[in-house]
Amino acid sequence: MIPNHMLLSFSQEAAHGGQPIGQLTAYALAHMGPAKSNIEYNPDAGPEAYTNSSVHTRLTSYTEAARSVHGPDYDPRTEERLDPELVMRVGEGKKHGRFWIGDGILDTGSTPPLHRLRAASTSSSVPIRQRSSSVAALQVSIPVSFVVLCHLHSLAMHY
Repeated sequence: MIPNHMLLSFSQEAAHGGQPIGQLTAYALAHMGPAKSNIEYNPDAGPEAYTNSSVHTRLTSYTEAARSVHGPDYDPRTEERLDPELVMRVGEGKKHGRFWIGDGILDTGSTPPLHRLRAASTSSSVPIRQRSSSVAALQVSIPVSFVVLCHLHSLAMHY
């Protein structure tokens, strides 16, 4: 059986004249349209270029983290593979068992768990970032909704 990371790269390579394509570019292209379409990955493209605008944020965050490690001129598109440790740091580990970027193409066996990354972190390490999510918004709205509901219930009981 061929691993997912190879399938994604193969399908994108086949669609782009057999040119080798790294995992970051393959991930980006997979979220820009069908593999058979004539699309090119442009890191300067905005969120509207992707099927999901969060892909732009993920690619930008990963690229910024990679440049903080390897220097400002570093281009992660030139690498064959994503850096699993950077993915863990940028995406705050695996949420619900899934990587923030490149899930299905990263080797989970060679990726250190988040608690080991935290323990090995130094002041010069890429910080472990928190994912933005709608959970925080839900946590704020639930108590407010509950209070409103309780108030409405008490009003209804008085009439």
